[in-house]
Amino acid sequence: MSGSVAAPWRQVLQEIWIEGQHLSAVGPGDVTVHLDHAERLAELLDPPATAVDLGSGAGIPGLALAGLWSASRWVLLDAAQRRTRLLERAVERLGWDDRVRVVHGRAEDLGRDPAHRGHHDLVTARLFGPPAAAAECGAPLLRVGGILAVTEPPDPAPGRWPAAALIPLGLEPLDPAPGLQRFRAVGAPEARFPRKPGVPVRRPLF
Repeated sequence: MSGSVAAPWRQVLQEIWIEGQHLSAVGPGDVTVHLDHAERLAELLDPPATAVDLGSGAGIPGLALAGLWSASRWVLLDAAQRRTRLLERAVERLGWDDRVRVVHGRAEDLGRDPAHRGHHDLVTARLFGPPAAAAECGAPLLRVGGILAVTEPPDPAPGRWPAAALIPLGLEPLDPAPGLQRFRAVGAPEARFPRKPGVPVRRPLF
């Protein structure tokens, strides 16, 4: 369970969010809403030893969860260099270099890296892409028993996550929570996943 967000790092994240907006690296809106959402995620998930935040943007929820779970180690992944540079500045200012690593790259490539494939307890995805892409890119990073947590819209359409289509990815859907869909890795995904960069979005599995 989470406690309240610690003021010193919450302030850093607010400043980084505003800086990202000025650089057009982050969309409009008040970061407080997203920080509060990260707190709710922390209440619905078990603290991981290691985790990956896909499409981390300005670090929400990855950096916020790293703050709430001070013993966890994180990889913040984003394909846009302007956003990874922003994240690097945030990590440096927070003094979390020893447990938070920023990676500029593609989730499809990270999922084939032996240092990450089948390694992590938790993968988070917020505004990463369509459901099929989040599942295909997130599943290979999880150890068996790990959790994929995907932020959902307020009123998701039924059938967004067909259970049969998740079987090749080794994922089993758990009961959804408001604004969140969770999956448990019950086995390793088929070796062909993830496919080449861009394919999960262009040719989604479902």
